Amino acid sequence: MAYRLTNRMQWGFVSGRISVLENRFVSREFFLNLISQEKLADLMPNLQETFLREFLAPGTAWADFSALVDKCFYDTVLSIRGDCPSPLPANLFLLAGDYLNLKHVLTGKGIYPFMACYLAPETLAEISQGDHSGLPRTLREAEAGFSAETGADSRTIDIILDGAYLRHLLALSDESGSELVKTYSAERIRGALVMIFWRALKQGQSLKRFCQYLLPLEDFTAAALELSASANPEVWPSLIGGEMGDLLNDALNLPGDEQISGFELMVINLLVRIAKEGKAQTAGPERVFSFLEGFHNEIQNLRLVVNGRLSGINPDVLRQRLRESYA
Repeated sequence: MAYRLTNRMQWGFVSGRISVLENRFVSREFFLNLISQEKLADLMPNLQETFLREFLAPGTAWADFSALVDKCFYDTVLSIRGDCPSPLPANLFLLAGDYLNLKHVLTGKGIYPFMACYLAPETLAEISQGDHSGLPRTLREAEAGFSAETGADSRTIDIILDGAYLRHLLALSDESGSELVKTYSAERIRGALVMIFWRALKQGQSLKRFCQYLLPLEDFTAAALELSASANPEVWPSLIGGEMGDLLNDALNLPGDEQISGFELMVINLLVRIAKEGKAQTAGPERVFSFLEGFHNEIQNLRLVVNGRLSGINPDVLRQRLRESYA
């Protein structure tokens, strides 16, 4: 579908920079070639063709690869955010880190490994000491009530944080005023709801309990209630509807142990295709959003392939898990 993308000249500088950076995207064939390299030593010269080239110092150790990839991602996103008239497009990709850091706090881990977006380390430290005044509003909005769950088991905290993150994502997409971002976020939330309930079902968990801690979710509350009311994924495609329902139907035709991971990959590829519509904008927030989705996708492919090779994962498995290229 085509979106009406109005050019906004105040976004001209960062959009021009993105036009240059887009030349660094690599094709699916590049990743397939990387997977097929017989020797690990042959990976490094190929990586010089990617976004990682400025982060690969002579003598870089493979053991440092995950940290190197994280640094590449965060440094690039923060640099682009600094050039934007509004931080919102970049914050959409940094937001998850806040909730992952918050999980560390609420489960008693004294580290904040992810880049802060809205929750500064000082705020996290105060929360860890029992001062909950700095908790995000989206967490305090949980229908089940968050304060009653302080000190709850890790799984319950996960559900509550999932709901808070999805509410925050909705709020940011509404704030963007962009139909492209809203469509992307809506599909991301639909896909997330299916995966949350599907994994809960596989673990023998109560779907209604999960739903209780996820809500409210504005326009997606009804979908969450409908999904949680049925323990049969075969009926979920008709409940979720649209393209997401079609993807779920396709996933249900996969072997049982591949269904959830297969569906997750389908959702990721759908989101990339939606975001790519922003490339049609000459200058504007959608252009930045589109690039950052593609960049995140490419970084994840690099992480998958290199870490997979280092771990000795079967090349055929890596090929199956490879995301669609943004190039």
